[in-house]
Amino acid sequence: MKELKLQSRYAQSLFDLALENNILDKVFADVLLVAQVLRENGELSVILKNPIIKSSQKVQITKALFEKHCQELTMRFLCLIIRSTRETYLLGICESFVDLYKKHNNITTAKLIVSEPISEDMEQKITDMLHKSLNSEIDLMVKIDKKIIGGFCLEIDGKQYDATYLHKLRTIREQLIKAK
Repeated sequence: MKELKLQSRYAQSLFDLALENNILDKVFADVLLVAQVLRENGELSVILKNPIIKSSQKVQITKALFEKHCQELTMRFLCLIIRSTRETYLLGICESFVDLYKKHNNITTAKLIVSEPISEDMEQKITDMLHKSLNSEIDLMVKIDKKIIGGFCLEIDGKQYDATYLHKLRTIREQLIKAK
């Protein structure tokens, strides 16, 4: 709980500064880049979390990786995080910032799980339908999971609509067991 509060406070500070300086979209792109690199590069995460490596070295590494690609504000923020020994929370801070950005821009993230790839046309129809029903911009993430056999599962704002064949088969199985 303490970590979440810390992450959201840092994210809120960066968000407010970016908004104040009219570079919110650019900082958002920077934050997405930093989060992607942290998720995909285990070595960077290990370096940042290593207490033996000095903060000045971590700052140099961070600058070498991101300085050419990120706004000055983002770079100053990253350096502040490292110098304040909060680098272990950096990914969480990035995720909190993304949440703030999406809330500010009325963007809802929806996760669609299907057993087979769907066409771009179908993706667009689903996005349009969700846009109309939620009155929000939709960030649709499609995930393929062969285990669901067929149908789909839609997750939005912590709620889930499960119309997968796997779910239906489990429900039938439970009903048969109870009927014995």
